[in-house]
Amino acid sequence: MKYLFPFIIGLALILAPLGEMGGLQAARASGQLYSGYPTFSISSVIRDKSVTIKTYNLPRDDIFRVRMGYMGTRGVNGIKVKSFETGLGGTKTFEFSIPSELIGLYQIAIRIESKTGSGYFAYNWFYNNTTAVKPPKPSSGYAGYPTFSVASVVRNKSVTVSIVNLPPNDSFRVRMGYMGTRGVNGYTADSFKSGKGGAKQLTFTIPAELKGLKQIAIRIESKTGSGYYAFNWFYNNTYP
Repeated sequence: MKYLFPFIIGLALILAPLGEMGGLQAARASGQLYSGYPTFSISSVIRDKSVTIKTYNLPRDDIFRVRMGYMGTRGVNGIKVKSFETGLGGTKTFEFSIPSELIGLYQIAIRIESKTGSGYFAYNWFYNNTTAVKPPKPSSGYAGYPTFSVASVVRNKSVTVSIVNLPPNDSFRVRMGYMGTRGVNGYTADSFKSGKGGAKQLTFTIPAELKGLKQIAIRIESKTGSGYYAFNWFYNNTYP
């Protein structure tokens, strides 16, 4: 009989509900996990005074530093402008003053970077010219950014690229330029509409000014102000 009582207690523990033992797992399951990374677009600019940006997919409870610098630097080690807290994260609009050191520049790089050590950052650039605020577009559910690879080349004539993850309902300008420029401010070769987005294969004529070059930079950049762009380069030799 003295062994029966411990046996009953043990059986009761086995059959009892998990209770607090499952509480940690339930809490983890109900937590909101962040995925992806933050991005932002340029909403408006007042020349030599301020720039307004719209951020997307900000992480929760983080603090970001804002930097501005010379074009091509991506804002790395740029002039500190301001800081902001992300709060609940997601989409937010901010206005920042243009530093006096950058007044008069034609283009300015801007960067947001976490101060907490989370490692999140995003960068963009803008023309230092006054532009009107555009009404926000309804969310399309698009995430990430476009990229492209070079599919084929006809020397001094054309290049065919395979683009993936295009945003829907956008319009892109195609530029080509000297190697190392990433196509920034290059010769305008063409433009195209993304339509439903996704993947497209397109062929563009090589500008006459670049014929004879060994290597050519190529860039696609949104014309609508969405901020999306991608760049690559290719050997100016017939391929494949």
